[in-house]
Amino acid sequence: MENPRKEQAMNKSSQSAETTAETISDTVIAVLDRLAGKKSDLKLSFEDLTFDTGVFKARVNGSVILETTMAKEQ
Repeated sequence: MENPRKEQAMNKSSQSAETTAETISDTVIAVLDRLAGKKSDLKLSFEDLTFDTGVFKARVNGSVILETTMAKEQ
């Protein structure tokens, strides 16, 4: 039999992490939308970026480079 409190905490943490990921992705999409067609690069650098959900804690170092390209529909 699982501990209901532990399960509830894990569900809450999972929902929190999902909301954070959605917020970050929405922001990146908005920035890319503005850069589209301008031959721009977007570099997101992380140094000691910490995700703490209460159940687990993760630290991230690194970067993500996104290149925007405008394409015409035929």
